[in-house]
Amino acid sequence: MGCRFCLHQARSAEGHPPRYDLRTACTKLRKNAKVVGRWHDNRHTLLTELAESGAGDEVIMSIAGHVSRAMLSRYPHVRMEAKRRALDEIAVRQRAADEKRKKDAERQQQTAASQPAVIQ
Repeated sequence: MGCRFCLHQARSAEGHPPRYDLRTACTKLRKNAKVVGRWHDNRHTLLTELAESGAGDEVIMSIAGHVSRAMLSRYPHVRMEAKRRALDEIAVRQRAADEKRKKDAERQQQTAASQPAVIQ
């Protein structure tokens, strides 16, 4: 049995030397700290939050260190609520534009009706 807090391990039952690599180190540290999840999950969460907050692709790519949009497309798992909010915002803008066009058309009709007809 190895040390509980470091990477030192005794030889295996078969007599093989211990295996030291980053994966075993992270696994042991997570287990000892009782951390659930992986470090990489934090990266996914950050990039998703950035995407949901409206940050542009260039900003997200810069923070993540990505050089292509293909790599970026693997990360932001945009939640359904964020998609719904985005579509709702578009619907609100569309209704406002429709109302503005309607008022403009009414105003033009009123202006045309109030002007005397010119007979030539």
